[in-house]
Amino acid sequence: MLEANILTSYISIVLRFVFIPRPATLLTVARAASSGTRVGIATGGGIAAGDLVHTLTATSVFRPY
Repeated sequence: MLEANILTSYISIVLRFVFIPRPATLLTVARAASSGTRVGIATGGGIAAGDLVHTLTATSVFRPY
């Protein structure tokens, strides 16, 4: 189990990352507002898929040959 001060710091940092709008969040909101919910969900899904591929490539788990 984590110590209380480490857990508190971790939760604080994660919440800051969640609530600070990043370019991907702003793009998703803008696309949803201008073109509808389906387009916003598709944009968010595309960003999530790209993040997954990027993470797997960066950790060398996914090795395209």
